[in-house]
Amino acid sequence: MSYEYRAIVGGLLLLLGLGLFARTMYVRARVLLAGRPETRWDLVAVRAKALFTVGLGQSKMFKEPASGLLHALTFWGFVILGVRTTQLFVQAFVPEAAVLGPLQPAYDFAKDITEAIVLLAILGFFYRRLVVRPGRIAYSAEALVILGFIGGLMVTDFLYDGLHYAGLHKAGDPGALDHLAWAPIGSRLAAYFATTSLDGRTLQMLGEVNFWLHLTIILTFLNLLPLSKHFHVITSLPNVFLSKLEPKGALSFVPDIETKLENEVSMGLAKTEDLSWKQVLDLYTCTECGRCEVNCPAWNTDKPLNPKMIILDIRDHVYADAKRILAGTKASGALKSETELAISGAVTAREVATAEGQLPALIAAVNTDAIWACTTCRSCSEQCPVMIEHVDKILDIRRHLVMTRNEFPKEVATTLKNLENKSNPWGMASGKRADWAKGLDIPTLAENPNPEWLYFVGCAGSFDDRAKQITMATARILKEAGVSFAIMGKKEKCSGDPARRIGQEYLFQEQAKENIATMQEFGVRKVIANCPHCFNTIKNEYPQLGGTFEVVHHSEFIPRLVADGRLTLKAGAAQKIVYHDSCYMGRHNDVYEAPRDALRAIPGVQLVEMERSRKLGMCCGAGGARMFMEEKIGTRVNHLRVDQALETKPEVIASSCPFCMTMLSDGVKDKEQMDNVRTRDIAELIADAMVIRDKPTEVLAPAPSPTLDADPPPAV
Repeated sequence: MSYEYRAIVGGLLLLLGLGLFARTMYVRARVLLAGRPETRWDLVAVRAKALFTVGLGQSKMFKEPASGLLHALTFWGFVILGVRTTQLFVQAFVPEAAVLGPLQPAYDFAKDITEAIVLLAILGFFYRRLVVRPGRIAYSAEALVILGFIGGLMVTDFLYDGLHYAGLHKAGDPGALDHLAWAPIGSRLAAYFATTSLDGRTLQMLGEVNFWLHLTIILTFLNLLPLSKHFHVITSLPNVFLSKLEPKGALSFVPDIETKLENEVSMGLAKTEDLSWKQVLDLYTCTECGRCEVNCPAWNTDKPLNPKMIILDIRDHVYADAKRILAGTKASGALKSETELAISGAVTAREVATAEGQLPALIAAVNTDAIWACTTCRSCSEQCPVMIEHVDKILDIRRHLVMTRNEFPKEVATTLKNLENKSNPWGMASGKRADWAKGLDIPTLAENPNPEWLYFVGCAGSFDDRAKQITMATARILKEAGVSFAIMGKKEKCSGDPARRIGQEYLFQEQAKENIATMQEFGVRKVIANCPHCFNTIKNEYPQLGGTFEVVHHSEFIPRLVADGRLTLKAGAAQKIVYHDSCYMGRHNDVYEAPRDALRAIPGVQLVEMERSRKLGMCCGAGGARMFMEEKIGTRVNHLRVDQALETKPEVIASSCPFCMTMLSDGVKDKEQMDNVRTRDIAELIADAMVIRDKPTEVLAPAPSPTLDADPPPAV
């Protein structure tokens, strides 16, 4: 093809390709913008760091080194080859354009090496999908086509260089091959083609074929992206940049909740418009890699919850709802009959049953058993390479089911009633909240109105017999270290964590407001908690209601007391201890080393690790208010976690959460290992090893801690 036709063909190709792409993206954008408003443009420097480390640096991909490397090489290759794509489109209109000028030789070298690496990575992906076939991968012809397209881009670029410049050389341009002097693969191909019997015109024509094939593949690939799981090629970097910067452990706040309830406003997530625009972007960005799936404790114990499918089911519903969104009509609510389902083309048994129950269409797209199986452990979001937030969508559906539809597992009704009437999940008399402290000389805020620290005991620590032992051990440690502290006693209410994780946002806010009012009345500034759920709620969620305090967990506080000489530990019998990471200390608040430092400080302790620990640690099964729900489907989560702990052959399974303690103790009992393995909290182990001074320790200045020296930030 003569060069004068390039502009015409290139223009038509771009017009068709970009026109179709713009049409598809217009629909996707309209659906996204139909979502609730949400501010995600603040703290640009922090977002830029995430973009470079997680987005461009592909850091989360390397949690699986082999596949992560293949993906990262392909991604980085595309970034580098974006310049080449720009060059070729420019050259469709200006054939001799030198886009990079003097930098062209260096780029030619980098481009050829990059393309060779990407080709090898593509071969690795073909081998992985066709031979290795990991269980978490969803297999489809689409993925193989996309891999073929990527490989085709590399091959056609090499062939274009080699054929084009070999053709010019044979046509009488003695310096043609010099253009590829720095291109190690292109130059060798050109040299080879120059030795063939093909004449210069034929070589140039073959080069043109590869030129247009390359551009056609690019534009076809571009149009396939928003119609497939590979949409993440376009959306992943924006999704990472716009990811959540609020504390990971904080759920979204519902303002003016009393007014909304009075006016019977639908709460939570029930239709496409209930999603925020960022949640829709999450749906667009799912790569279907399955990392969330294989790390989900519910999925690994045969529950119906598959975090990947939650995202995909909601995404498919949103896609199906696009026509209505574009027409500007309101969601009709539930599909009400099998006839209507048949008309809509949705006739599965689950959808028929859903229609009879009049569930909203978006909730009908997912399995409500899956929604209630979630432990909110955040393992899904931690493993997601593109920063999708799965838990917020699941909890928003719970909010709708609970506050709008009054639908929840029957045992949750009892829990909510107990929380509302007695302010604790067990329904114990509020007046008995401080009974554990009788005879221990533990002051209340009323008795010691100016303590340095408030010891927030929590419901489990106040009422559960096993957890009371942790509470008393923590109190002994604080007294021995000379820490000035007090408890709220009868004035303490549930922190609100169970209510909020169930989905009863109004009850959470009421309980939180009461605690905040009491704490502010007594001038509380610093809080110690031995329940990670209370710790997380007070630290990360009370600020949403104006209660900003400096909050530390006992597993953070104790090792500082030891390090600063406030506690002396004696050597005891050697103990082999394995530590279980609480989800609400670990993935929700990034506290991993302090609890281990506390255990290492005990003379004679041999600390060992489970295969799944720290960020990969598995939930005990109690989070997300699952502590108060029956586990009727599949294997018990705590049984799997105890099995993982027992693989290390420990003498003690240590934890730092009363809920975890219950689940681990029950698991050890069910496994008939009580004679071989003990379950202990860090506070109990430290208290047992503590050297008790002969005289009462004077109250000392507050123990330093990584976050305890600065004044707390102002309330919001």
